[in-house]
Amino acid sequence: MLIKEHFGDPGALTRQFPSMKSTFLWKGDDFILSAQALASADASMHGLERLAMEQHRAGAWQLAGEYWLIAAGWRRKMMDDTNERHEEALQFVLRHVEYNRALAEWKKKKLGRNAMPYPELFGLSDTEC
Repeated sequence: MLIKEHFGDPGALTRQFPSMKSTFLWKGDDFILSAQALASADASMHGLERLAMEQHRAGAWQLAGEYWLIAAGWRRKMMDDTNERHEEALQFVLRHVEYNRALAEWKKKKLGRNAMPYPELFGLSDTEC
């Protein structure tokens, strides 16, 4: 639902990321090993997380939270349930969802600086936000 609302369809979302384009080096039969080809196969998921972080830094916290939520769903679908690092990454993304939702609510209610949510309340550090 969020993908449709923000991007129209999943294809419009994935076309933003190089690894999902038909011209990406892995896609052809004439594949040549290069730095670009060695990039993460999950670049689209990471690209969406970068997009969420850009919106967060711009103060578009509602939008950032929704992008993080899309990224969480994407991660959940693609992850190996037995891999602890994947589980940690999913939890990291979900903490960002909650943090951005709290910031959006704080902004919406026009609360004072003392009521502002801080990353530490969500298990995040200043360097992760």
